[in-house]
Amino acid sequence: MNFSKTNFLIPLFLFLFFTKTEAQTPFEIRGVVIDVRTHEPLENVNISYFSKTKTGTTTNELGIFQIKITKFSTTLEFSFLGYESRFLEIENDKIKEFVIELRPASAPLPEIVVSAKQKIDTVFFKPYSVVDYVFLENKILLLAHRNAIKKYTLIALDEKTNQPISEFPLEDYRPKGLLQHCTGEAFLVTESHVYEIAIDSAHIFFPEKIFLGDFYLIDHPCIFANENFLYFERYFYQGQALEYNAFARPPHYQNDENSIPTDSLEKHTFPLIQNEGNIVRLIEEVGLRMPWSGDIWDENINDRLLTLQKSDYSLRGMMKVFYPKLNAPIFQKGNEVIIFNHEESELQFFTEKGDSLRSIPIDYHKNRKWKKQILFDPIQQRAYTSFNTRWGEEIRAINLKNGRLDITMPISLAFIEKPKVRNGFIYFLYKDTWGGERRRVLYRMSLVNN
Repeated sequence: MNFSKTNFLIPLFLFLFFTKTEAQTPFEIRGVVIDVRTHEPLENVNISYFSKTKTGTTTNELGIFQIKITKFSTTLEFSFLGYESRFLEIENDKIKEFVIELRPASAPLPEIVVSAKQKIDTVFFKPYSVVDYVFLENKILLLAHRNAIKKYTLIALDEKTNQPISEFPLEDYRPKGLLQHCTGEAFLVTESHVYEIAIDSAHIFFPEKIFLGDFYLIDHPCIFANENFLYFERYFYQGQALEYNAFARPPHYQNDENSIPTDSLEKHTFPLIQNEGNIVRLIEEVGLRMPWSGDIWDENINDRLLTLQKSDYSLRGMMKVFYPKLNAPIFQKGNEVIIFNHEESELQFFTEKGDSLRSIPIDYHKNRKWKKQILFDPIQQRAYTSFNTRWGEEIRAINLKNGRLDITMPISLAFIEKPKVRNGFIYFLYKDTWGGERRRVLYRMSLVNN
């Protein structure tokens, strides 16, 4: 859904959280401070008047701040360890609410000694900067560029040796990225078309070209697949409710527009996951009060409420902070399907058709340093998560029998990108900006203690 259809939420939301101020000095400004990359709120950011006294305030656990302005013009400084400072100049009282985005700073990391520290290996380093990568059968497919951004190329590596197999120059294309279907096929996405990628013993080639507007995987990607089913997710209420569906795979399944699951296929629905408190607030903001049942519901139903109910997720700024998208990823382990239900603090186990088997409690997601991601190894069938640290990041294995965290593997690099776990290794992209490196390099690190 286009965000413009829900603009009515913003003024009402701000009214609920902020009171009006008089158009004079002194007056208060309010807002939220977020990470420019993740859009997550930042706690304990220092906000000070840009003066010798450096007096001011800090953000709370939701990244929210309020500070009094006593004169025009006033300059505020937003500073936080590990981030570049930002300055905000207040010239008048016309704007009283702000969304401040801070950018991570490139800074030297202190030397540390960690007993479980693993060696970080370079997978690919040549005069290229890696933009994206996927695993295609027993190969690693890279989208990279040499020197100038426009000089893109596809590079295929042997997964075991990391040796190049083939390169395919893309001078006549305008790449936007790589996309991988849940059944394994890889695609190059450009501004106008999508190209299926194939690799033989020595060459990369495109067996199929699809007009971007006809490529349904852009808007309806499946989450994962097995021999019997394709699994899809669907969000409702601006990301505050999540439903997974399993569609039976038709015979000779092909990746074309005729393969989109329809009601004519066998379908199984998993239990709905939802944040009831946030849904109540969203509904009340469009003017509907409890109870929601019977005639009262029918009498008050309207287009705005139906639009809200069917909406996926398109919130930004402060709305995104107060209504974060539900985080409950789904994976398959053996014959079971696991939902990491962080909303209900459980690992939930199901059959392939969505029948509940058991659940175990989890609490790792309550750590404020948690990076809100699950990394699942499809080959070794192990799950990992990650946390921010003072020196970079640490990877923790999740025991799928009791929900607790097992081994800890530190990565002494800050702000790694696109992490993926495969066959006992974590792969990621990293650019050493502090060291003067302009290229983004693909690395990997073993997740097995030596």
